[in-house]
Amino acid sequence: MKNMQKIILMSLLFLLPQLSCNSESKKQQSHNNDGVQQIAANSASSAADNTNSSSATSVRVFNMSDVKSMGANKASDFTWTENGKTYKFSEYTKGKVVFLNFWGTWCPPCRAEIPDIIEVSKELKNKDFIVIGMATERSNEKDPLTKVADFAKEKGIPYTIFVSNDAIRKNYGGIQFVPTTFIIDKDGNIVETINGMKDKAGFLSSINKVLK
Repeated sequence: MKNMQKIILMSLLFLLPQLSCNSESKKQQSHNNDGVQQIAANSASSAADNTNSSSATSVRVFNMSDVKSMGANKASDFTWTENGKTYKFSEYTKGKVVFLNFWGTWCPPCRAEIPDIIEVSKELKNKDFIVIGMATERSNEKDPLTKVADFAKEKGIPYTIFVSNDAIRKNYGGIQFVPTTFIIDKDGNIVETINGMKDKAGFLSSINKVLK
C-alpha cells in the first residue's frame, strides 16, 4: 500500500508541470509610484494606437485600461477602446455566464486546450454565455498585442481576447500559473476556479452547473 501511495504521489508531481505553466506575472513591474495604475495607463495608450485590431487580423484582440476590483470573488471591471468608442467589460458581459481563461501563447497546456474552448464557445453561442481570453504574455515580449492577434488568427479563435496586465492579474489572485479559468455567474460572482487544463467535457460540466 505504501509503495502504491508513493507511485501515485510521484505521478502527480510529474503531471502538474504538464498541466500548467508559470505565468511569470511577477516579473513585469512598474518603476513608478502609481504602480498598477501606471501599467493600466500604458495599456490605455496602446489601445488608443490600436483601436481596431480585429479589422487587420479578423480577430478581436484588445488592450485594457481602467481596471477596477469589484470585491472579493467578483469579476473585475475594465474598459477598452474599439473603433474609437470605449466599452466596459461589465456591460459587455451583463446577464451572461462568463468563461474567463487566462492563458499564454508560449504555454503548451494553454495551446492544447484552445481547440476545446473554441468548440465550447461555438456550442453555447446561442446561450447566455460568453468566452473571454486573457492573454498573459511573457514580461520581455515587445509587442504582445500583435503576437496574440497573429496567434488568434492562425488558430481561428472566434472569441474576444484581452492582453492582461498586472492590475487584472492581481484582482484574480495573482495568476501564478496558466491556464487558469474562472467560471463567473450572471451576477458577476466567481463560482469556480479551474487550475490547469481541462477538456471540452470537463469545461461543459463546470459551465452547465451555472448556465440555466
